[in-house]
Amino acid sequence: MSWWLLTPYALAIGLVLVTNPGQGLAQGGPSQARLSRAIDINPDPDIFETTIVATEATVDLGDGLLANVYTYNGTVPGPEFRFKVGDQVIIHFTNFLPEASGIHWHGVELNNASDGTPVTQDPVKNGESYTYRFVVPHPGVYWYHPHFKPTNPEFKGQYGSFIVEDPAEPALRAAGVIPNRGHTRTLVLSDTTVCKAPGENDPETFPPDPSLPWSGEGPFSGQTLFPTPDELCENPRDNSGNPLGTGPLAAGEIPNVQASDSCAFRKCGTHEGQLVLVNGKMPAARAGSPAAPGELAGGASVINVKAGSGLRLQLIGATVTRYFRLLMTDQNGDQVPLYRIGGEGGLLDRVRVEGGTQDLLDTEYDSGEILLAPSDRADVALVVPDGRPGDIVTLWTRDYPRTGRGFANIPTVPVLHLRIVASANKGRRYAISEGDPLRVHPRVDDPTEDLRGLPITDHLLDPALLPDPKPGSADETIRFLVSLARPTIDGVVGSFPPQEDGYESIPHIATSRFARVGDLLELEVENQTRAHHPFHLHGFSFQPVRVLGPFRDTVLTFDYSEQIDTFNIPVDHTLVFRVRLNDRPRMDWTSPGGALGRWFFHCHISYHATLGMISELVVLELDESVED
Repeated sequence: MSWWLLTPYALAIGLVLVTNPGQGLAQGGPSQARLSRAIDINPDPDIFETTIVATEATVDLGDGLLANVYTYNGTVPGPEFRFKVGDQVIIHFTNFLPEASGIHWHGVELNNASDGTPVTQDPVKNGESYTYRFVVPHPGVYWYHPHFKPTNPEFKGQYGSFIVEDPAEPALRAAGVIPNRGHTRTLVLSDTTVCKAPGENDPETFPPDPSLPWSGEGPFSGQTLFPTPDELCENPRDNSGNPLGTGPLAAGEIPNVQASDSCAFRKCGTHEGQLVLVNGKMPAARAGSPAAPGELAGGASVINVKAGSGLRLQLIGATVTRYFRLLMTDQNGDQVPLYRIGGEGGLLDRVRVEGGTQDLLDTEYDSGEILLAPSDRADVALVVPDGRPGDIVTLWTRDYPRTGRGFANIPTVPVLHLRIVASANKGRRYAISEGDPLRVHPRVDDPTEDLRGLPITDHLLDPALLPDPKPGSADETIRFLVSLARPTIDGVVGSFPPQEDGYESIPHIATSRFARVGDLLELEVENQTRAHHPFHLHGFSFQPVRVLGPFRDTVLTFDYSEQIDTFNIPVDHTLVFRVRLNDRPRMDWTSPGGALGRWFFHCHISYHATLGMISELVVLELDESVED
């Protein structure tokens, strides 16, 4: 007979055990949380206006585990926004946190003054407010989070989802190509660590236990290379990674995890959190492993589904470090394929199956799985497998070899449970296959713009030749490097320190790139480190063209068009991409020039960016730039 070890702190680190043969971890907590929605206070159907307040709060992460978190409007995640293309947005933000903050609207092609970074606005201090005003130009799955020292607030719960419906969706839903709204869920995936009582915190992030499922080779092992919960909770850091000297944190606190700027002589990394959260709650525990699923935790909350029906999941990886490698299996451990229908730029032209080896590139996850690097998003559809009433289908997250040491050594845990309650009517069974038309469907006929074959006549500007010369680089290859244990771009530690005169006086740096509004550029990002890095460009969507291998040979050519804002670059590989620097309205929604200004690009492993793997693309007016 199975038994459950259900103390809150056992749940917090995933020690929910069963006595079945092949037992394994699945972390605790019964909740299958739905997201709150932002409230529109503006009567105009084309204007969405609301208020977001940043506050500290104590929330239940599931099964009674209380944590002291940072929130937007008192919840983790913050309220979800749902817009249509062309909506005008007004967000009144007020900060009641003990530190300055702001909101970055990740992936949205908005005006520069609304980007929410240290080079586009002054930080919003405690008790102060700032209003973001922008137009939503493109469909997609987006999210929002702080971008002033981003690592700690995100780890403590500050993030939320932001969905812009693709205009093609109504026709495709009517044709049965994509699941309807009632069969669509947003899943905001994150992780964190909650401190235990002083003296009881773990000396390893994931205590070793050979019975825990793990997708790497060899027995499961704990982690001690980077600071552990014992170090983070018993000897806490301030917001910049320096010792606080105040004694241990109390049970329920979430520690700061950002490494210090002087970490070359200390531990520089940040582990994954001990807890996986889905929409702010710990998913219910399940024994066994993806290939041999066992008993589901008593009282678990699930989504009731019909066998043969379709389900759409809009997935967001709101993490500091963790990669989510998502695999769905049925009651018998057989894989249920996940089909990607869209993501960061709205729907795709055609359905894709991802993973496996694509051209010559080994993606290091299996076909039919979905990989979310930090800040990645994916819009996926699946067919609920046949089964008996009461059967449980589980979406798991597995370990991924993101580091120079290979796998990160994190346990496999569930993120979602589906319970089959009946079978879909014969005429209502859902079907989806790789290559099925979406944006190229006859009812839509609106394919994604293809930038890959266009002639390139524009190039980065030489900042030394500008009318007002500036520091920077005209090199069209951006290099991710490690220098003296610090993550950098081009070997330079990116830093944009606040200035007494305000954000506009923050100086450019040696890696700043400059271009003109309207330019179509082809750029490269070369990963010369021993770990994966998700490259993110602010303010502009870009289109991948190809991936180069360690010897600069082409290992993957993109045979489809997609606009994205984040791309995970494997070790010793290079992304070649194209970006058009489209203009957009300023904050007044009418005046041109919203694309002008300073736009960050960086690795979206948050502490990498904070430690120096960050720079900027500066978009200038035509008359500011050098003559051709």
